[in-house]
Amino acid sequence: MLQQILTERLVLRTLEASDANAVHAYRVEPEVARYQTWPFSSIDGVHAFLSRQHGMDPLAFNDWFQIGITLRGTGEVIGDFGLRARDNDRRQVELGITLAQRFQRRGFGSEALNALLDFLFSETDTHRIYCSTDPRNRPCLRLLEKAGFRREGHMIESLWINGEWVDDMIFALLRSAWKARMNSFRFEVRP
Repeated sequence: MLQQILTERLVLRTLEASDANAVHAYRVEPEVARYQTWPFSSIDGVHAFLSRQHGMDPLAFNDWFQIGITLRGTGEVIGDFGLRARDNDRRQVELGITLAQRFQRRGFGSEALNALLDFLFSETDTHRIYCSTDPRNRPCLRLLEKAGFRREGHMIESLWINGEWVDDMIFALLRSAWKARMNSFRFEVRP
């Protein structure tokens, strides 16, 4: 089971059924929902989904698991990650990120993503993490690139989302690239 992951401003934790109202509120925001394939448009659907994941392995094969992004000071749920291991190889993990619009462009996405990457590459046997995103979702593209993900592919009109054919870009990050990036940071301690 996933324990809490703490950052300077955030706590990443398993979402519970009691978080359904908060998750539903930001998931239906037009600018957030625009790029989502989240199938639960009702609070009851979100509640049922979150109830089903109770006690579930976060890296269950081909089944989405949501991890909440919460403010450390208040516990407010401001977003979530979706994780699922490939059905034939648990060491490859698909990742999705959703952040409430009012918390975007404030560094929360980067802070949360870097903490989750560190956890997955340090505490599990994850070899590769990949993301699928609409290329029009520029903030997501910047977030992934800033975290060290590389672009692996661009499929033209390959997904039917929200009533339209959209392009799909695949980004990925290997454990070796993450470790090399972390080793390149040098910290100076001054008295």
